[in-house]
Amino acid sequence: MVLTVGTFNLNNLFDRWNFAGAVEVLAAGTSSVPATYTFDNEDRRRLQLDGHGKLLVSKPAEDTARIAERLLAADVDVWVVQEIENVDVLREFNREHLGGAYEHVMVIDGNDSVRFIDIGILSRRPLGGVTSYQRVFHPDVPDRPIFSRDLVEAEILDAAGRRILTIFGTHLKSKFVDFTVADPVAAAAAAQLLRQRQAETITRIIAARTSSRQRYLLCGDMNDTPDSPALVAYEQSGMVSALLSPTEVGMVKTTVELPVSPAWTSTFKETGQPRSFDLIDQIWLSPALAPRLTGAFIGRRRKLARDGTDHDPAWITLDL
Repeated sequence: MVLTVGTFNLNNLFDRWNFAGAVEVLAAGTSSVPATYTFDNEDRRRLQLDGHGKLLVSKPAEDTARIAERLLAADVDVWVVQEIENVDVLREFNREHLGGAYEHVMVIDGNDSVRFIDIGILSRRPLGGVTSYQRVFHPDVPDRPIFSRDLVEAEILDAAGRRILTIFGTHLKSKFVDFTVADPVAAAAAAQLLRQRQAETITRIIAARTSSRQRYLLCGDMNDTPDSPALVAYEQSGMVSALLSPTEVGMVKTTVELPVSPAWTSTFKETGQPRSFDLIDQIWLSPALAPRLTGAFIGRRRKLARDGTDHDPAWITLDL
């Protein structure tokens, strides 16, 4: 049996209306004024501020359409997707933009109380048990859940209802630092430490939930590189990176010099610094699954800045 599995950060797939008119309190010169808005019909209420007081809006229609094109072009059986607001918007996206290509759609609300972004699954294969680990704690941080979003475990089944693969999907703490904070260096170090603890917790959960003979994979937006100190727990646990030498699908149209290695899914240009190309969207395989890997791919963007999202999708083929 051939199975394709991928990961893709869809970048703020929100269930929102985009209002053309100004919102008076936000038009007063700041985006952080606390405000409450009341609608006559609460079922139609789509206006919401994030944890910083910024108005949340849906993606531009052209970005949503382009993401759908990229998903369909890859023709993957199971997608683990990030930055989904809720299951309704993913169902609507699948229905209206993917033509219902994925029969099985899953999202569980996680811990993100700032941007409300969650982890979802789009699958042509039946899903078995699905588990959220949002209420797991790290021993060094016992007063709050360790995952700023979530870790999700899902069983992929064959037509007879037998488990053929276990998938763990996650979205680790971002490297973004608000440079208006008093000590940005300390904030960046704290974010890295949180990613490290999240990775440690993931490997601990996987070890408790699986055996050495089990076929499983871990994928998602790790917000760091595979060889970073924050993610060292993955390799130490025995998992194998599936994207060391991926095949590029498509081509970036740019005059910027691209890296020799195609193993990157995100690029960033800091002022005064050379452009970085990083593999932050990753797929890790269990020792029992690694020999079943038959191909690894990254769907290359058309524009370097963004192409519906500022991430590139990554996927693998497995011979199960």
